[in-house]
Amino acid sequence: MHLPIELDRSRPEPLQNQLYEQLRGLIINRRLKPNTRLIATRFLAEQLGISRTTVLLAYERLIAEGYLETRPAVGTFVCSVLPDQAPAPLVNDNRVDDLPQTELRPPLFQGTTPERVTAQPQQSLIDFWGGPDFRIFPLKTWQRITQHILESYGRGISRPPPSAGIDSLRGAIADWLAAHRGIVVDREQIVIVAGAQQAYNIAARLFLRRGDRVVIESPGHTGATFLFESLGAVQYPVPVDDHGMLVDQLPPGTTALAYVTPSHQNPIGGTLPLDRRETLIEWARSAGAYLIEDDCDGDFRYRGMGPPSLKSLDPYGLVLYTGTFSKTLGAGLRLGYMVVPPDLVTATVAVKTLLDNGSPWLEQTVLAEFIASGEYDRHLRRVRKTYMERRDCLVGALRLFFGDVRLAGIDTGTYVSWRLSSSFPPAPMVQEVARSRGIGVYTVSEDHASGRNDYRYADNTLLLGYSSLEERQIRDGIAGLANALHNHRRVATG
Repeated sequence: MHLPIELDRSRPEPLQNQLYEQLRGLIINRRLKPNTRLIATRFLAEQLGISRTTVLLAYERLIAEGYLETRPAVGTFVCSVLPDQAPAPLVNDNRVDDLPQTELRPPLFQGTTPERVTAQPQQSLIDFWGGPDFRIFPLKTWQRITQHILESYGRGISRPPPSAGIDSLRGAIADWLAAHRGIVVDREQIVIVAGAQQAYNIAARLFLRRGDRVVIESPGHTGATFLFESLGAVQYPVPVDDHGMLVDQLPPGTTALAYVTPSHQNPIGGTLPLDRRETLIEWARSAGAYLIEDDCDGDFRYRGMGPPSLKSLDPYGLVLYTGTFSKTLGAGLRLGYMVVPPDLVTATVAVKTLLDNGSPWLEQTVLAEFIASGEYDRHLRRVRKTYMERRDCLVGALRLFFGDVRLAGIDTGTYVSWRLSSSFPPAPMVQEVARSRGIGVYTVSEDHASGRNDYRYADNTLLLGYSSLEERQIRDGIAGLANALHNHRRVATG
């Protein structure tokens, strides 16, 4: 404990009295709270450069007056109940209360916080929320690698990490992307970030000024759109269909930035076809725009290889590719990465440095070994197989109870979007009815940041996740939903 005490030897007042008054003032003003343990007299004397006897006399006076108490074999503490009618402590005569006061300015930041799922859904619900199944986390393997790292590096784990990320992790990610995404880059082009949201922040700091235009998908990912809104960007929403962004509706003229989710459009779920990807890159070239390619759910593809990434198709150096381990390993690790063009590496690392000086060293080192050893690929195969079985169960249950349903996003991801027919009530009502039966389903909430008036999904689309539910729960949940909607559908059809 370091007490804010200053003793002035030039004053005629004895040091013992000065110390007493200042300690008493700290107690009365609650800067030393009741039951706080005080520093030992010997150590306080050393800090202040005075004799221990001086400190002992001040402590004894405060004990006698009821401000301090001794607890045998423990120490000296501020009393839990202070003396009644304690007079105000002496104050410095150089007060500034009479000076004119300038009103504090409000914070400059004005923004909306997207909703976050921070824990497993409520146990009382059969919740189709679509997040990762934390039970599949490879705990034993992670513990083994962590123990090996701790034994190998010892106290070295406390050294500061490089701002761009440790070399072994950047290299492991570069090798993995070359093998699985067709993205061939040097490890220096990879910057480790604290999840995808930080990657969006870095890109926005690099390219956006207030009033700049940024293209977004509509509906789109609120984490990105709320960020752009908070920075004062002018957002231009481009509608999507079951296959992703409608690139023929991209705006003419100059654009600073565009944010897209081509692997699994968030939230509708489509995969952007190759011809649209090529059109998008050429548009970016003509508009002078950089593209943020968010590889949302790209690790969970259940049929075929899918089109090549925008990054692998980009001949101009316009694509900033972002990936995260939040869906495959868990958001608690707070690890993701950006792949940037060579001429943007220095600026990107500078922004990352100003934000946090680098991601935690231990988690990076363990993850690097986890990938390089092949354990990450083995984990992904296991997760894909489990999720695919659950997806098949969900699709089968929907068709069993609801017939020929229209679904999007079934080839990738952790959820499907279900376009409701006219026989159903509006999606928010379906959500409310389901919730009353202990079943959690989700709607496509209108993104207020897009400013669109012709919103097409809010009333007729449900989002059903399957990744965190066992097959029995999926079947029971869809059966319960069908039973809950029986009368509502009959009323809706007249």
